[in-house]
Amino acid sequence: METTNNETQSCRYTDETTKNKYVIKLLHPVKTNGFQGLRMDDIAKTMDLSKATLYKYFPSRDEIIERLTALYIKYVVCDEAKLMEGSAEAYVQGFQSTFSQTLLIANYGTEPFFQDLREVYPQLMASIEVAISDRNGRLREFYERGIAEGYMNDLNAMLYILQDELILQKLLDPHYLMRNNLTLRNAIWDYYLIKKQQLFKPEVLAQINDEAMSEKVDYLVRKITFGVA
Repeated sequence: METTNNETQSCRYTDETTKNKYVIKLLHPVKTNGFQGLRMDDIAKTMDLSKATLYKYFPSRDEIIERLTALYIKYVVCDEAKLMEGSAEAYVQGFQSTFSQTLLIANYGTEPFFQDLREVYPQLMASIEVAISDRNGRLREFYERGIAEGYMNDLNAMLYILQDELILQKLLDPHYLMRNNLTLRNAIWDYYLIKKQQLFKPEVLAQINDEAMSEKVDYLVRKITFGVA
């Protein structure tokens, strides 16, 4: 049985991968200004679609915001490799992975975005809070295992996690960086080095090769600054 052009078009407009590809483009502008001021015209422009085509993919703005929230949870909060244990290498890789992911969570999980969710879609904001809380719980267990196995310094794991909420918010603020004569790349890299020194015992620190992590930070800075993939 042959597929008609109309059926092909219909499948295209319901394809989940395609819809996600368009919605993810909103993360960068929404992190700065929230979404309450976004009209469908603005959304279509950001997605590089005509308004008529936008409505074929998304009948309402509600559907777009719901999908954006789900993508934030899936790809930003939960997009993390399983945290391994049992060796210095495993704990270093886990630390580097979680550092990168925490930076993205802070970058896209901004007050303008979250405030709009609290006001308009409180149930969506609640789902983000649950996801972040679950992630923090996994991180706490990871650090406490590392401490128990002797690879990490004896520190308060929860405070080690929570310091990111305060510090990364500052480091991602262009005005703060300017006032303190900092560049984003150098500030993020220095913060990574500080956290590494805080966490690992000297014998583990001596084994860490940061060449790949330096390249990763370069990529993350481009992503934060320009919203590039």
